[in-house]
Amino acid sequence: MSERVLKRQMRGMTVVAVLLCLAVLLAGWWAASALRNMLQQALQSQMETETARYRLDIERRMEVDQQTLRTLSGFAALWETDPQALQHGLEAAAQQGDYTWLGYFDTSGEGFYAAGEQGAQPTSLQEIDGQVAALARNALQGQSGVSRIYTPEGSGYNRFAYAVPAVVDGKVVGAVAAGCSVEAFAGILDTLPDSGRQGAICLISDSGKVLVRPQSLAAGGLAGNVFETPGFGGENGEALRSALLAGESCFVQLKDNNVEYWAFAAPMGVNGWYLLNVQTAQNVSNGIYSLMSFSRWLTVAALLAVLALIWGGYRAIYKRSAEIIQRSCYDPLTGAYNLPRFEDEVRAVLQAGRPYSLAALNVRQFKFINEIFGRAQADTLLCRIKQVIEAGLRPGECFCRSGQDLFYILFLETGRAALKERIQNMMDEVGRYAMSKNRDYQLLLYCGVAVSTEFLDSEPTVQKGLTHVGFALHTARQSIKHSIWFYDTRLHEDEKLVNYVESRMRQALSDGEFTMYLQPKVSLATGKVAGAEALVRWITAEGKTIYPGQFIPVFEDNGFCVELDLYMVEEACKQIAAWQKAGKTPLPLSVNQSKLLFFEADYVERLQAILARYGVPAHMITLEILEGLAMENREELNEKIDRLHAVGFSVSMDDFGSGYSSLNTLAALHIDELKLDRVFLLQQSGTGEERGRQKVILKEILHMARELSISTVAEGVETAADEALLKELGCGLGQGYYYSRPIPAGEFTEKYLRG
Repeated sequence: MSERVLKRQMRGMTVVAVLLCLAVLLAGWWAASALRNMLQQALQSQMETETARYRLDIERRMEVDQQTLRTLSGFAALWETDPQALQHGLEAAAQQGDYTWLGYFDTSGEGFYAAGEQGAQPTSLQEIDGQVAALARNALQGQSGVSRIYTPEGSGYNRFAYAVPAVVDGKVVGAVAAGCSVEAFAGILDTLPDSGRQGAICLISDSGKVLVRPQSLAAGGLAGNVFETPGFGGENGEALRSALLAGESCFVQLKDNNVEYWAFAAPMGVNGWYLLNVQTAQNVSNGIYSLMSFSRWLTVAALLAVLALIWGGYRAIYKRSAEIIQRSCYDPLTGAYNLPRFEDEVRAVLQAGRPYSLAALNVRQFKFINEIFGRAQADTLLCRIKQVIEAGLRPGECFCRSGQDLFYILFLETGRAALKERIQNMMDEVGRYAMSKNRDYQLLLYCGVAVSTEFLDSEPTVQKGLTHVGFALHTARQSIKHSIWFYDTRLHEDEKLVNYVESRMRQALSDGEFTMYLQPKVSLATGKVAGAEALVRWITAEGKTIYPGQFIPVFEDNGFCVELDLYMVEEACKQIAAWQKAGKTPLPLSVNQSKLLFFEADYVERLQAILARYGVPAHMITLEILEGLAMENREELNEKIDRLHAVGFSVSMDDFGSGYSSLNTLAALHIDELKLDRVFLLQQSGTGEERGRQKVILKEILHMARELSISTVAEGVETAADEALLKELGCGLGQGYYYSRPIPAGEFTEKYLRG
């Protein structure tokens, strides 16, 4: 072999070696970048999740604190009648609660406060910290709030305060305020999980001032202002500063002493507060970055060794990322699967062709438990439920927590008897859990179950199973004790009807399938028809009748009742206009109105537009509202009724006596008509003593209505005896099957409006 050939081959080998080195370097650079991006994305996702959890914990703490103050504000009436009793109450609350002080101020700004073991001391808004005074003044204007963090003069300790209005009979009579130590937040922020990372989370202001730091940062770490801390300068520091001023979340990379940090800031939505989560993955990433740099200068053999190390590092990072991703599949409170992971497990069982059952388990009155016993006790209960379910599962079965107190369970069991026994055992075990050592509170649960082999339509799917079990859970909820309900033929038909109603409702309204029926109201004094109630029936194009009880609840859930109620008002006006055009003396019609529609901002204007379109006077239309509407906001309700009166409408309260009615309701509302629920007449079928007592109640209601100039209508008149009783007691109108069932408008016209 000639030297020229040898040199040429050496040059070729050199070129190949150089190219190979370049390829390895490029591959190493690409691998390092990919690993860095993977690490950054995984850390970013976990930091966002952790920050959201801390934000939720702080918000829950503030809500619990303010709810306690709202409870204390309920004793504000004592300020006028017994100030000393209110002072003692504040002293007791200050000694037992987590507040550093508690205070009450009347509308003049005078009041007193209690702190710890000290007795209540007189004070005024002029004597307390300016921030707290401003907060209390806002509360006197009806606004609850949280102060910025401040340092009381001479104390050296950071504090913040709450203030809520004290309301008596709908009027703000004072304000309840309380001071809290920032240690309450520091304790929450000091719970960063041990995940192999260095860092912490703290509370800062939108100017970068560190307001609350966990104990791990108490003696070092961040400076008093994050922008004075090394590493928070430069372009990324400016990006963080801009995000804070704009009220936005921000994720930036920082560097200090060759150590890279990731910082994530998320707004709290209170006083310009932010949660700042600062973490470093130095212990994971430094080796990888060093290897990337080192690999540029080694020989092919060294590069191969680096590649091996890179592969090992890649696997380590991949494993680390897999752990982070795994955390996203679990409920952070109980450790159970979350819903997406649970759906994957159910889907795997489906693909394997195995029969299964789904159950949905819920706690009765969990919101009440959360409010009365506190979030900590409620969370402990959820963890206990998780333990009980886990102990009752067999190999291949799993469960998840979805929502606040809802647990889904996958059973590889399809026998109803066996399933019911297993679920009942779980319920009994949970029911034995004591919510409090000092209280005897019986825990009750309810459960819906769907068996895949009993799905009544097509092949089972995960979503279909969850839908079926949801219907069964809704039915089980109607019981008042431990209850288990299986998805069956009746629920299947209910589900099909709901799907039909929701898929067809808008087209049915457009096609005029909703028909107005009229049921006469008869004057008990003259025996003549004095008006009618407009009732809706859904008659499909195929001639099938769907009754209100089948579609009205669905419309109330999805909001379509707003459109249907206005449609019925229009149908009533159209009928009155037709009677006028035909030369007949029209009868006034009453139309039911839902809560959603009644509180629409442009409700009155839309009604006026309908009246103008048909030339119908407003006094011919009575708007019926349910009694439950009166229990929520009487002031707003009366304001809306007064506006309707100004137009000329009459307002009737329907179904009085069926729910939460009280005689005070009659005096509080500006209604024109009272419709007595049929329950008053049904109760006349009881014993002689019961009939006598019910008669007295009915008599007093009718008497009070007359005294208040409110006309009365009795529903459910079915017999001559019912009519005679109502006449005797002085009721104005009667309505019921004794006179007529609801009939089509045309038939009503033929029967009752001949001339």
